[in-house]
Amino acid sequence: MAVVAVVLAVLVGAVIPVQTGVNTRLARHIGVTLLASLVSFGVGTAGLALVLVLTRTPLPLATTAATQPWWIWVGGVCGLIFLTMNMVLLPRIGASATVILPLFGQVLGGLAIDTVGAFSTTARPLTAGRVIGIVLVAVGAALVNLRRRPAPAESGPSWARALLWVAGIGAGVLGAVQATVNGRLGTVMGSPLAAALVSFAVGLLGLVLVNLAARSRPRVEGRLPWWSLTGGLIGAGFVFSIAYVTPILGTSLAISATLLGQVAGGLVLDHIGAFGFPRRHLSIQRLLGAVLVLVGVLLVRFGG
Repeated sequence: MAVVAVVLAVLVGAVIPVQTGVNTRLARHIGVTLLASLVSFGVGTAGLALVLVLTRTPLPLATTAATQPWWIWVGGVCGLIFLTMNMVLLPRIGASATVILPLFGQVLGGLAIDTVGAFSTTARPLTAGRVIGIVLVAVGAALVNLRRRPAPAESGPSWARALLWVAGIGAGVLGAVQATVNGRLGTVMGSPLAAALVSFAVGLLGLVLVNLAARSRPRVEGRLPWWSLTGGLIGAGFVFSIAYVTPILGTSLAISATLLGQVAGGLVLDHIGAFGFPRRHLSIQRLLGAVLVLVGVLLVRFGG
């Protein structure tokens, strides 16, 4: 069961770069990133609701609310904050840092959650092998994504930049919390599908409120291709899969395996120049990073 869960986590991680590319093209067409996110969440929520109805999966909201702590519902909020923070960071600290800082937060948050048994998870001992594995995952992913770029135009003073770096790491920690909480929600509801729908619905409601507050208005450019709406469905599948595998693997291993998939998928898409983005050929640095992520995942799983 654990091996199957690891393989599933790697596979769903590999499609995340595809979702990013699809959603980025959607944002270009709509002209407003927050509205594009709202559309993506809406499509994902509708897709999950349809599957829930077709499979006649129960959605025990009342029972869950009556028997579970308040934090059982915060997965969607964490996902919304994670998404919004990435939008804030990108123009201010650059793309590489926007990828790497939340990544460090995710692996550190996953390690902390597993060690103390937070959110009703089973505590897993902190061993030297697991710590080394987490470090290798983070360093490997950094090597894959890091490249020299000119400083962003909106970098601002050094103290403000430092706060943005802290915020980026914090957003990553929330990503780990989202995976754990959604996994717990899937367990108590008896269905990862129900948990994914709740998470998406909460995120959708949050995006509706954010867009209303921001008074977002679309600035549609060109014809909208049908495939640009599939990002929400990919995200829905990802949230469902993570809700399924996290209780089996623990937060640290689930996140590490997902990052391995992201690294592999990103390398392939970069190499072929998918979605009209510039091609980035494989290099020794990027291949070394992928190997380090793989070794790190194995250490997290088997490191004592």
